Amino acid sequence: MNPMSYQPPVLMVPLTQQDKLLNKIAIAGFVALFLVAVYGTFVLPDTIPVHFGFNGRVNGWGSKSILWILPGLGLFIYGLLTLIARSPHNFNYLVEITEHNAFRQYQIATSTLNWLKTELVWIFAFMEWKIFNLATVENPSLGIWFLPAILLIIFGTIGYWLRQSFLAR
Repeated sequence: MNPMSYQPPVLMVPLTQQDKLLNKIAIAGFVALFLVAVYGTFVLPDTIPVHFGFNGRVNGWGSKSILWILPGLGLFIYGLLTLIARSPHNFNYLVEITEHNAFRQYQIATSTLNWLKTELVWIFAFMEWKIFNLATVENPSLGIWFLPAILLIIFGTIGYWLRQSFLAR
């Protein structure tokens, strides 16, 4: 068989109970994101921390209208990953997709995206909350642990699901 002509099976992969729960948790994150943005618009000073260095210290200040970027970006990423998850047969996989493993591999791929989008929404909600809290303190900082923790969460999730995919080949 010519590898260029192979088409992976197109299967409908319904959301699992876990996926449905993750979507509800992500929506709760959006509520938190938007509530902080709305409340912050009214109570924060006009200038707030908007950029942080690798050490977690504020290295940029700007308008409080920046509070609306994270909810907007979160909504965009959530929508994009939800849309992409509808076509797991178009993804690239580490293992060969066959008639026998396609459904499980597609489940793993869509679960990966559901975990990532939920984590990203809550990371954005945490960042929004931290910006809100740091806007009025003397020496604002996210802390040196912030970036490593975020990277560990994201890459840990990806690594876990890649391993699941490899084991389910």
